[in-house]
Amino acid sequence: MPPLAQPLLNEITAKVAAIEGADAASAGPNWGAMHKLLLKAKVDPAAIMRLVGGRDVKELKRVAARLRGEEVADDVVAPAPTAVAVDASVMQSALKIFRRRVKFAQLDAESKLGVGPMSGGSQHKIDAMIPPREFPMHVWEALVHAGKLRREGEGFYSLVDDNSQVHW
Repeated sequence: MPPLAQPLLNEITAKVAAIEGADAASAGPNWGAMHKLLLKAKVDPAAIMRLVGGRDVKELKRVAARLRGEEVADDVVAPAPTAVAVDASVMQSALKIFRRRVKFAQLDAESKLGVGPMSGGSQHKIDAMIPPREFPMHVWEALVHAGKLRREGEGFYSLVDDNSQVHW
């Protein structure tokens, strides 16, 4: 990466300090300004989105140090956490809520104008969605492990077409 202009480095350093010193509720405008500064510094846009979207201050400090030309050691990747045991009744109720939300999303999409045989519009096919927040992520991962849901990427899950009557 070519060296950056000193005024840009100074701005980035000042914004990092402002983000560190501000509470999470008031740091929003600083994160927006940091996003623009990182784009000017030619940082990978996908990395910027992960960094700014996740509000990751620790990684922001590492990126700023790299932009200043400092050597930064990468964190040692922790081993994957073991699966948390989830009660069958919790999994059943989570799956029930997920099915209901998918059904409601499909009905909502079909009720829009411009959809249907008389309008010539094509049907919406909703088959994946972000799981409801009523249950933690380890419940959804347990459902994937149990074969009830399929991970579709980017946080989306879909129902597995399972006509067998597998019981918990």
